[in-house]
Amino acid sequence: MKAPSRSVQLPPPVGGWDTREALADMPTKNAVILDNMFPSTDKVTLRRGSSDHVTGIGSPVESLLEYTASDGDGKLFAAGGGSIYEVTTSGAVGAAVVTGFTNSRFQQEQVTTAGGQFLFVCNGQDTPKTYDGSSWTNTTITGPTVANIVWCNLYQTRLWVGEINSLSAWYLGTGAIGGSATELRLPAKLGGYIMAMGTWTRDAGDGADDVAVFFTSEGEVFIYQGSDPGASDWAFVGRFRIGKPVGRRCMVRAGADIVLVTQDGFVSAATILTVDRSQVDKAAISAQINKAVNDAVRDYGGLFGWQPFIYPKGTMLIFNIPISSTQAHQYVFNTITGAPCRFKGLNALCWGLLNNNAYFGTSDGTVCLFDSGYSDNGNDIEGDALQAFYEFPPKGSTKAFKRVEPIFESNGDPEAALDLNVDYQIRTPTGVSGSSPSNAARWGIAKWGIGIWGTASQIFRGWRVVVGQGRTASLRVRITTTTVRPSWVATNFTYIPGGQL
Repeated sequence: MKAPSRSVQLPPPVGGWDTREALADMPTKNAVILDNMFPSTDKVTLRRGSSDHVTGIGSPVESLLEYTASDGDGKLFAAGGGSIYEVTTSGAVGAAVVTGFTNSRFQQEQVTTAGGQFLFVCNGQDTPKTYDGSSWTNTTITGPTVANIVWCNLYQTRLWVGEINSLSAWYLGTGAIGGSATELRLPAKLGGYIMAMGTWTRDAGDGADDVAVFFTSEGEVFIYQGSDPGASDWAFVGRFRIGKPVGRRCMVRAGADIVLVTQDGFVSAATILTVDRSQVDKAAISAQINKAVNDAVRDYGGLFGWQPFIYPKGTMLIFNIPISSTQAHQYVFNTITGAPCRFKGLNALCWGLLNNNAYFGTSDGTVCLFDSGYSDNGNDIEGDALQAFYEFPPKGSTKAFKRVEPIFESNGDPEAALDLNVDYQIRTPTGVSGSSPSNAARWGIAKWGIGIWGTASQIFRGWRVVVGQGRTASLRVRITTTTVRPSWVATNFTYIPGGQL
């Protein structure tokens, strides 16, 4: 007697991209592949697009510099080809506001003084510049070799700076943007130089305290507490070992924490400095995709463009991963759930934020607005998701898979191409977006139970015939579009236990 068919509904891969677990042990809510599909709490959604914001810079845009006035009004500047341009307003770029730099790879810090708001920028080869809201001027600092200043950080109302290839940190007076600087030499045991400095707000047990954190090129971390190294309250807190930082822009402030790109993965100060380095893989922000991160560091760690970036409006923690001089991927984490995915098609060299909007610079001299529209400047956004393999009941037996019904929430026909993979065999996709067997449901025709979500979105669903035999199965969903933004919310499977096709 033929076994009766069964039906099972699975959630979408909201647990995110997973390169850590074996295919046979991966949680159902995770994904073997999750490209351009952003995981949220209840669905995975095709990312929004990007569009040209400012064009015509003529050289790779290697820095985006953000200035915020005291009234909250912001300005955005782009550095490329040894010049700085204002790119606050969209359109063709105007004349450079500053020229004559040896390189365009700047670090930046905004400083509040009695004289107003200042943006401080440095690149390790030229005299640092400050911007006061209307004009750019050279910064006068005595003590270090001023043209060699390559990093900067604001700690306890003091601007700290450091020279290229040096283990010395220099600090200015309280609320100063220039003047005489005093040296603090780090007692490094492994040599190297200071790669970056950050301000970390930690819970010391009796309340939150700001501490100064220095990261060296060899993976030594030095923590100090106090407001002035020359005062009695200054204290050395400790020395720690982590993986070597990757890139000069290896660090970003994330609320009270510090997030760092290292050879051991993407880590936070709040967790990494409380565990032994041998346990970093488990404590890292990127623990679920550390294999992919480690491979990327090995293959592309020497390229310019590594940068962590916080995009609050999109609830995204973005890590820019250069894969060539003109191409980049992004490993992106949902800041609410921690679930990761990968973005492709955004070939960013650097990222910046202006008035809560995210921008990136490219190798062709363009500043692009991210998270806008349904295409990348008219080019397709290609979503690709392969959910974890699931052993359908009864366990241990072969099943014949007959039909699948992915359910989408979308503002238009998602036209998804589907591929069924069985028993951990990841097949090369054969269909194209929108393709469907002639005896299967077609989007736009076989809509069932349509529910209106707001004024633009509705539910798209329809059964499709599949052919597959095995103990486990996984659905691969691929979407190529310039016109819609679908979300994958669930999938129904119909199969027959016993393996009869």
